[in-house]
Amino acid sequence: MGAQAFTRLAVEPALRPAYAPNVTSIPPAWTHLQPGSLKGLLEPPGRVPLALRLTPFNVPVGAALQVPMVRAARLLLELAVAKGGLVLTPAGALKRVDVWHVFDQTEWPGHDKATTLEMNKVINEDDAYGVLFTRIVLQAAGLLRKRSGVLKATKASKALLAPEAAPALLAEMFEAVFWKVNLQDFDRNPIEFWPQHHMGVILWSLSVAAHDWSSAGSLMESCTIMDTLDQVQRPDLPEYAMVSRVLRPLAWLGLLESRKQKRHSGRGFDEDFRNGPLFGQLLEFEVEMKGAEGARH
Repeated sequence: MGAQAFTRLAVEPALRPAYAPNVTSIPPAWTHLQPGSLKGLLEPPGRVPLALRLTPFNVPVGAALQVPMVRAARLLLELAVAKGGLVLTPAGALKRVDVWHVFDQTEWPGHDKATTLEMNKVINEDDAYGVLFTRIVLQAAGLLRKRSGVLKATKASKALLAPEAAPALLAEMFEAVFWKVNLQDFDRNPIEFWPQHHMGVILWSLSVAAHDWSSAGSLMESCTIMDTLDQVQRPDLPEYAMVSRVLRPLAWLGLLESRKQKRHSGRGFDEDFRNGPLFGQLLEFEVEMKGAEGARH
């Protein structure tokens, strides 16, 4: 879908979506925005939206250092510097010894390390999803560069290795995850691009809708633009995309907190999510609400 067509759909909420979630009486959070603010959260395509500002200077260094992806990134970058580069396998993956170096020292919300170890005699990069994801994001961010089968740390990455640079590293990773990587490549979900192509809208909506523990399904309905979702093969695929392309990456970036939650209906994901302190520290929005001209969120 082209950017102009997408923007048109986004600012005309009366259009009926091709996929209809469970109908509720509560409209999505973004419907309360002025049309100009909604546009500012959508444009320019493929880049951080105009109405969103990353503020790593507001992030405490200690908090940034505890973020799963920041910790994994620092371990990989330090290893690449120490070794003069990370030699890849013929298939282009990290070698097992390098995978283990990061896997053994990190924890990933939603992924149980004990289960991974129980199911695999050896840990390849594909088995350590957090490590694989971090490596690809580092390449997309220009912090690791592949040369003749070897991943080398760039000058920019070396400048981000100091502990006090952890908030800046977090901001670089955040931008790369949502605007430089195609997250569909990781989940094999046949739904193309959705909802990553309106990430700015989702982030603002989460800022007002995810203060309390909420299921992935409820956050999908309150924070995404369902109008842009075409027909789907299975009714669970949109919620799956919401988790794999939005909620899980945000949890690994430290902006969301997650907890296991038993579903009485036996349906849906068994996790709830809510905003963590880093959400408001890293992200600032310049938007206007309907009926509140001049007020900024």
